[in-house]
Amino acid sequence: MTPYLFFFFISIAGLAYGTYTDFKERMISNWITYGMVVIGIAGYAIVSFIANDWMILGTVIAVTAITFAAAYGLYKMGVWAGGDVKLFAGLAALNPVNPAILSRLGMISLPVFAPISIPIFPLTLFIFSLFAMLPYGAILAGTKLLKNKKEKKKFKQDFKKRLIEIIELAALAIGFGSILPFFGITPWLVLPLLFVSMFIPKKPRAVVAGIVLITALGINTVTATEEFAILFCFLLGTWFLLKLYSLSKILMRKPIKIEELEEGMISGQTIVQNGKTVEIVEEMGMKKLIKYFVSNRFGKAIEAMQPKGKEIISSRSAAGLEEKQISKLKELAKKGKIPGRLLVKESAPFVPAVLIAYIALNIIGDVIWLWI
Repeated sequence: MTPYLFFFFISIAGLAYGTYTDFKERMISNWITYGMVVIGIAGYAIVSFIANDWMILGTVIAVTAITFAAAYGLYKMGVWAGGDVKLFAGLAALNPVNPAILSRLGMISLPVFAPISIPIFPLTLFIFSLFAMLPYGAILAGTKLLKNKKEKKKFKQDFKKRLIEIIELAALAIGFGSILPFFGITPWLVLPLLFVSMFIPKKPRAVVAGIVLITALGINTVTATEEFAILFCFLLGTWFLLKLYSLSKILMRKPIKIEELEEGMISGQTIVQNGKTVEIVEEMGMKKLIKYFVSNRFGKAIEAMQPKGKEIISSRSAAGLEEKQISKLKELAKKGKIPGRLLVKESAPFVPAVLIAYIALNIIGDVIWLWI
């Protein structure tokens, strides 16, 4: 137990300090990430020596190397910044398997929350970190939304429209879910009925939703009321999260003069040079992508995702602008080939999301893998 507790506290300390520097300076100090790698490998070398089992150290080194290679691949694809790569390598060295501290301390005795011995914790942490970014990014976008009058007005209009749709959807789901079993019909028909109801015109659909909900309340008032409230809150909360997260692409970008660009800033635009022509590529959003596929314009979708020519900067890169890229942009702006301003992303710090995910995984253990 002692090694797990030690590595847990080192990880928490590293992530806590990394969160502080990520918020303050938008960077993770090398002495933190490299220190985590050194402490992890040295610590497990001692554990291996005491246990006379060098497979422990071999596993740690292998997991650390694989994690670094995978993270470096994400860095080269522009998904991650360099600091994130080193951070995950450090966490892999300290945590090849889930510490699951609450379970190991006996504070949670349920088998479903127990850890597994398979060294896949870095992968689990990565997946949970992405999920943690959703509410976290939505909160940051929400704070920006409060200060943006134009987007706030559009948000209110969209909210009023979606609120009615969510009420109808919750009413139909609970209504069908109560009526079908009451008449001995399989509840699996609820999803097909919901799908069909989406094609009913608005007014008749509202009437149907009202009728089935009232019927469900008549069958079992308490159960139907509770289920409707829970489903409504879940759907509304999910819409809020997804809406705010999607708005972050607009709210968390600001125009910066080309001459004021600094190394490390993250571009919110993709600029491509094809011969003598320089083009600012329109970003491919999910709605546009779906539209292309629905209309069978696959070639257009591929062209939009992979524009022809040499990419000068990309909005898909999280690594930040380099000095040579900034020099190129200044040169192009001086020649009048691009505007004098560039949209720059005010990206959300990633380390806090990793910290949230790490704490969550130490509470719930490897419950996801155990279910699978």
